[in-house]
Amino acid sequence: MKTLKTEKPTRSTGTRLERPNLPDPLRPRPIEPLPSPLRPGQYIGPREEELGRILKEILDKLTAIENRLKTIEEQLKTRR
Repeated sequence: MKTLKTEKPTRSTGTRLERPNLPDPLRPRPIEPLPSPLRPGQYIGPREEELGRILKEILDKLTAIENRLKTIEEQLKTRR
């Protein structure tokens, strides 16, 4: 029968028990800067599928404006 090597039991240093990840009041973590409108941040914009729809809406509105302007221009020419 094979015997396994036994490892020496590890002792915790001192009688104080280790506490898991509690903040130390004497050594506070650095405070992260607040997001500023002057500093570029992480912008979450529209998704790719939405971009196509938005661009199509803009193009449709510009086309409608162009058509109205052409109509007004034709009306002004006939009044002269």
